[in-house]
Amino acid sequence: MSDYSVIAELGDSLASVLFSDMNSDPQISGLIDSPDRISLESPADLENDSSVRVSLYLYRILENPYTKNRFPLEGTGAQQRKPPLTLDLYYLLTPMIGTPREQQIVLGKAMQVLYDRTILSGADLSGSLSEQDEAIRMILNPVPLEELTRVWQALEYPYRLSVCYVARVAIVDSGQQQLAPPVVEKQLSYQRLQKKR
Repeated sequence: MSDYSVIAELGDSLASVLFSDMNSDPQISGLIDSPDRISLESPADLENDSSVRVSLYLYRILENPYTKNRFPLEGTGAQQRKPPLTLDLYYLLTPMIGTPREQQIVLGKAMQVLYDRTILSGADLSGSLSEQDEAIRMILNPVPLEELTRVWQALEYPYRLSVCYVARVAIVDSGQQQLAPPVVEKQLSYQRLQKKR
């Protein structure tokens, strides 16, 4: 069962996947040599932190419109649970390292990792997130420059080289159960249809 902590657990899982794959690359390993090099804080909050190399900032959460009409789930006994809340999480991936060349190398490697690991499930995920039936898909989100600029303006920070990703779909199970007695009898009614004249 996935609980409300899946949002935080997904961020931790993504940072862990990025670190393990980036640290194993000899060209990048000197730059990404500790899990602390990848932060879930906004780039604006990391302005004075020279130890962070990559910011993976969750800047938006929306309900997934394609899974909104799910049926209630079976609960315990005569109970039913509301269908789960399904979320799309939007991340801003920003290299925070010094020179433009280093930024481009780090960003390129991070994008390669998320391209190669598009589908995250099981051992890739932590906490209750690893127990959900559906895998998380990481999708490069082609955000228009105008919208991306608005994100940076909201952060009150000058624009930096960055890309956006959508993590689809994080499931938050409902905590409510409602009484739904089982069907114990059925009534059928038959009659002959009459033709209209």
